[in-house]
Amino acid sequence: MSAGVTAAVCGRVSTRAFLQDKPVPLELIKDILEVASRAPSGGNTQPWHLYVLAGEAREALVQAIRPVQYEVTGRRRYRPHLGSAASRKRNVAFAMYDLLGVDRKDAAGRQRALVKNWEFFGAPVGIIVTVDRACDRNAWGHVGMLLQSICLLAEERGLASCLQEAWGNLGVVYKTLSIPDSEVVWCGLALGYADPAAPVNTLRTAREPVDAFAQFRGFHEGPSKL
Repeated sequence: MSAGVTAAVCGRVSTRAFLQDKPVPLELIKDILEVASRAPSGGNTQPWHLYVLAGEAREALVQAIRPVQYEVTGRRRYRPHLGSAASRKRNVAFAMYDLLGVDRKDAAGRQRALVKNWEFFGAPVGIIVTVDRACDRNAWGHVGMLLQSICLLAEERGLASCLQEAWGNLGVVYKTLSIPDSEVVWCGLALGYADPAAPVNTLRTAREPVDAFAQFRGFHEGPSKL
């Protein structure tokens, strides 16, 4: 665990190909989650719940969603109101398809790539993340801070991760995992060891410059003092 915070933030990527035959020790997962639980939440509400799946439990969920996964893909489209975010989303999708060897006009190929979401991209550990339904919209931000913490701690410990909106709020997930009505399924999280031979894992996305998303007011220009 030599990586510092900056190294973990810069090193973390969304991994889309894992070593399926290299399991993650349970104690390592528990260690990550215990530290990640220090993530901030308003009033210490800690509005998160995690369903951590491996082995037969993971496979049961993957099999349960298989009959409906193509139906789900048909409902997921880019939304024009996303503005510039939509173009960034398209760009990363096209770059990913290129690395996967899928032509942009190959609708069936793109769909086959998309359904790998519901196989956790081959990761040996899949986590389903839920939010307390009784909490307000701020709770989603709090759970987001937990997820970021998990991903950075995983990076620090030599693991790879991928946050997956594709698992969000699907009825079959509630049924298979017996998730109570008091919780809302937000997303999934694939966790494991990255496949170093997979071209898709070389994908790196660009970030907007700071001045494009941050406004600085009340500062006086002058030499920076670090």
